[in-house]
Amino acid sequence: MPSSPPPRPATRRTRPPPAITRGPEPMPGLGILDEVRGPLGVVLWKGLRNVTAWAGTPVSRRGGLFGGAAAEVREAEVQALRLDEELVAPLSVLRRLVEAPGGMDVARLVNACRRVSMWAERRGHLGTALEFMQAAALTAPQSAGLAYAVGRLARRHAEYDRAESWYARAIVQARRSGDWRVYARSYSGLGNLFMQRGSYPAAKRAHMRCLVAARRYSLPSLEGDALHDLFGLACESGADGDMHSLGLATLESYGRGSMKTLRLAYDTAYIWATRGNFAEALRVAAAILPHVNDQEERVVVLGLVARAAGGSGDATRFRYAAEETWRMSRSGNAGEGAARALLGLAHGAASLGQWEEAADALEAAIRYATERGESRVVLTAEAMLDAVRRQRRTEEAVRTASAEPASELAGRLVDALAEVRA
Repeated sequence: MPSSPPPRPATRRTRPPPAITRGPEPMPGLGILDEVRGPLGVVLWKGLRNVTAWAGTPVSRRGGLFGGAAAEVREAEVQALRLDEELVAPLSVLRRLVEAPGGMDVARLVNACRRVSMWAERRGHLGTALEFMQAAALTAPQSAGLAYAVGRLARRHAEYDRAESWYARAIVQARRSGDWRVYARSYSGLGNLFMQRGSYPAAKRAHMRCLVAARRYSLPSLEGDALHDLFGLACESGADGDMHSLGLATLESYGRGSMKTLRLAYDTAYIWATRGNFAEALRVAAAILPHVNDQEERVVVLGLVARAAGGSGDATRFRYAAEETWRMSRSGNAGEGAARALLGLAHGAASLGQWEEAADALEAAIRYATERGESRVVLTAEAMLDAVRRQRRTEEAVRTASAEPASELAGRLVDALAEVRA
């Protein structure tokens, strides 16, 4: 009987690449203590360390982990639960891990880590959310979906190298398991990451791979997302010939009443504002605002309204948008949208000749962007601040799309927004 051929060696396409698991902190997970203060933060930090240690230990040796630490964990858990009862179930699993590490069920532990991550993300504790999602991914290293989720949170937390490594891992794992939805979403995330870095050719390749996968495996929602990403890339890179056709193709792919129309409308209005087509930008941005309640998203739209209103000479609408942007930014509710919103406000103020407010907004935008490592926003704001301090109007691009396509796309977007229902 002929022997079976030897297995082929793993290649780059079939072997998951190693992922970056450390952030800038001197000790893994230390940022949790900054985000979640008091006893609860300590419990979460210790719980994370326990999960990570368990995941990195061979199965045959897990039973001997932790020793007599169970009593300490139980007492700390009791104190912490007085602060947030939503964590009762996941923390009980983390306690069980310490009490009986040899018998811990992987699925239960993964679910507990995911629940802590989602709890933290809802509260804006992105570092904590990232660490616990990564703990889940290390516990179930074969899961493409968990690897993608780590990449997404790392990108949101502005840890771009870490995000890229987890997206790459998710792509290989998804290909091996045939999870084409995660495969396409991972390429989408990778493309957006390259966009943030200004690497447009790499971004286009990634988004095209997402589009091809979405069409090949009948994933219509992801097809629309890929077209939208390619539309954004065309806007950023100045490919005007593609911008209009991709915008209409994306709108058609999303269909009537889709909430995704809001993001397309924002991106379109933003690019028009940057090119001096303020009337169309204001028309679309104003139609978006009633649909947006999330604080981080709303402040970004308000910043765009301020920019377009200032460029259009509409001082009344500028003042409303500016006051709301300042209020939300100073309250701490603007999150990662604060820097972008204040940059838009500064453009609008400069267009109206309100130099002092423009300078104040730019200084605040630089502070927020520096904290998050958003180098492109910092460079843009610093260059504009120099001009504003000399009381010179910032130069607005005069190049716009031809009047007919811009009006057609704006009209289609406003009509589509009227059909959106939350």
